[in-house]
Amino acid sequence: MRTARFWKFMCATALAGTLAQITQADPIPIEDLARLPAMSSVTVSTDGKTMAALIGPTTGNDKDRAVIAAWDLTDLSKPPVIAAPDGKESEFIQVMALKDGKLQVAVRQPFTGRLSGCAEGNAVGTTRTWSVKALLTDTTFKKFDEPFISLGSTRGIGKSTEDCIRITARGSVASRMPQDPENVLISRVGSDFRSELGLLNVRTQVFTPVFKNSRDAGAGYIDTADGEVMSTSGSDEKRNTFEQFTQLKATKGGAFEEHPSLTVDIVKRQEMAVVHRDRETGLYYVVTNKFADKKEIYTYDPVAKKFSETPVFSNPEFDAASVVVSSSPADFGKILGYSYDADVTRYEWLDAEYGGIVLGLEQQLNAETVDIIYRSPDYSLIVFSASGSNMPARYYILRDRSSLELLGAERPWINTEDLSQTGLVYYQARDGRNLPALFTPRQGWKAGEAPGKAVVLPHGGPWARDFGGWDMSGWVPFLTSRGYSVLQPQYRGSVGWGLDLWTAGDSQFGYLAQDDKDDGAAWLVSQGYAAPDKIVMFGYSYGGYAAMAAATRKNSPYQCAIAGAGYAESAKINTGFDRTRFNRMFLKGLSGRDVIKDVANAEIPILIYHGDRDVRVPDTYGKAFYNAVRKHTTAKYVNIPDMPHSLPWTPQQQRLSLKEIESFLTNECGLK
Repeated sequence: MRTARFWKFMCATALAGTLAQITQADPIPIEDLARLPAMSSVTVSTDGKTMAALIGPTTGNDKDRAVIAAWDLTDLSKPPVIAAPDGKESEFIQVMALKDGKLQVAVRQPFTGRLSGCAEGNAVGTTRTWSVKALLTDTTFKKFDEPFISLGSTRGIGKSTEDCIRITARGSVASRMPQDPENVLISRVGSDFRSELGLLNVRTQVFTPVFKNSRDAGAGYIDTADGEVMSTSGSDEKRNTFEQFTQLKATKGGAFEEHPSLTVDIVKRQEMAVVHRDRETGLYYVVTNKFADKKEIYTYDPVAKKFSETPVFSNPEFDAASVVVSSSPADFGKILGYSYDADVTRYEWLDAEYGGIVLGLEQQLNAETVDIIYRSPDYSLIVFSASGSNMPARYYILRDRSSLELLGAERPWINTEDLSQTGLVYYQARDGRNLPALFTPRQGWKAGEAPGKAVVLPHGGPWARDFGGWDMSGWVPFLTSRGYSVLQPQYRGSVGWGLDLWTAGDSQFGYLAQDDKDDGAAWLVSQGYAAPDKIVMFGYSYGGYAAMAAATRKNSPYQCAIAGAGYAESAKINTGFDRTRFNRMFLKGLSGRDVIKDVANAEIPILIYHGDRDVRVPDTYGKAFYNAVRKHTTAKYVNIPDMPHSLPWTPQQQRLSLKEIESFLTNECGLK
C-alpha cells in the first residue's frame, strides 16, 4: 500500500495553498510512439550461446516491418545476422531462441477467405483477418520450416477447413526444456482440431507425441525436465452447475487419479491451477481462490490427498499469481519465490541471491520491474530487461555481477526524464465499494497546480484488468504528455483483484459497472486533478462499449467520448461463445445494458474507430452504433485499414488512430 499512501499524500498537497498555473509539457510526437521499437522480443537460448531480437530498420524504405537479428552471445563483437521478411505483406512479430542455434519465429500476413465460422470468422461469406505462422529456423536464417502444424492427411478436407487449421493451429513452444540438449516440447493441433503435446527434436525435426488432449480432459502441469504431463483438468456438469475436476500423477510415470479436493465450481468463478511439482517431496503447488476472496498458493500432497494447513503464500490485498522456479542447470526446479498481481506483477523472493540481484538492479536503474531473460549457473552472465511506467524496456548484460552494459532499448528516442509514473490508488464508488485504479498524472504535474484535463480509460474484457508498467498501446504516455491525467478504473467485473470484485460485475455492465467509471471521474475532480468540464471517456473493446455508454447516459460527466473497437449491445460480447449450456451459464454474468437503445440521450461528441480486420469485435458493431447515434449528437467514424482487434498493430495503424484521437480531442471535444 506504499504507492496508495504516496498518492494520498500528493493529493492532499495538491489541494493545499494557492493553485498555480498548469505546467505545459512537450507532447511525445506521435511518430515516436507509433514507429517500431528499436529492439524488442529479446531472447536467449537455454544454452546461453545465442541471443535474438526483433529490431526496427533504420535504413531503407521499409521501416514499418521489423527484422530478426541473432547474436553470438559468446562474442558480441561479431555483428548480428539479420533477416528481413519476404513478400510485401508478411511481417515478423516474435522470436524465441531455443537451443543448439535454433529459433522459433512468428510471422503474420493478412488473410481474406472463407472460414465458415471458424476462429471467430464469418459463418457466411469471406473473413478479413490475419494469419500467423510459427516457423523454425537457425541463426543463418537461410531456411524456415513449419513443424509446429500438423495437417495430417488433407484428403477430404475443404479449403476453408484447411485455412481454419492454419489460422487456429499454428502451434507453439510449451517448454524449451532447458535440461534436454535437443528437444523442446511443443503444442500443435491436427486435422481433427484436437491439440497434442510432443517432443520436437530441433536438429531432426522429428515429432514424438507425448499427450493428446481429449474432449474430457486437457493437459495441465508439465514437468519441464522431460516433458511428462503430470496433471490434467476438465469439466463436468453437476447439479445445475459445472465443476472443474483435476487429475494428478502421484509419482513420475504413474497413472492419473482424480482428486475431489481439487474440484471447484467454474460457474462461481472458482479457480484451481496446478503450477509446480517439487521433484524431491512430490508435493504439488496450486493457485486457488477456493478458500478465500484472493487467490492463494497451497501445497497439495497427492498421496495423502491433503492441502497444506495454511497457504505457503498469500497476500491480503492482491491475488497470488504463481511460483517462480529456476530453469538454470545449477539449481533446476528450485523455488526462487512467489509472484502476485499488484499494480504490476511483484515478487516475494525466497532465494536471497537471486532476489538480491533483481532488487539491486531495480534500485540501481530506477526501474519498476527487472526481468531476468538468462543467467549462467554461476551468475557470471545475466541478460535482463529493466522497465517501468515511465521507462520503455531497456536491455542489459551484467558480467561478473559488476560490469553493466546496455544492449539496446525499445524506444531510445523518447526522453523519459519528464514522463509521469503510474501509481495505485483507491476511490469509493457511490454505493460504498472501495475500487482500485491506476493513476498517472499529466506530464510535468506539480503539487498546487490548478485542475486540468483528464481521461477515464477503462480496460477491455471486461473480465480483465490493467497492469502498470510501460503502456504498449502508447495511449497513456500519449495522453499524459498532452496534458491529460489518466485514471484506469478497475471497475466491478475486473479480474485479478479478488473474487468479490469480479462477481460484483455480473449483469451490471452499463449499470453499476458504468457508475464505477463515472465515480472515478468524480474522484479526479474531488482530488483536484481534473476540472469538471475537461474529462474524457476513452476505451477500447469493452472499454469502447463503456465509452458508448458514457455518450448515451443522461447528464454525462464527460466532455466527449472515444470508442475504439466497441460494441453497443451486451449480447455481442457472447457471440461465438454461447453455443453450449456451459458457456451460457458461465458467461451470463457478461450481460448488461444495450446502450444502442439509449442513443436519444446522447449529448456529447463521440469518436468511433474500428479496424476492418477485427474478427473479435467486427467493425459492423461500431458502424451500427455510429449510424444510430449520429442522428442525436456529433459523431465521427474512422476506419483503420487492416487493423486487427489486438496488438501488435502496425506503425501506420498507430499513426492513423493516434492522429484521429488527437484531432478529435482538440476540435470536436474542444480541449486545447
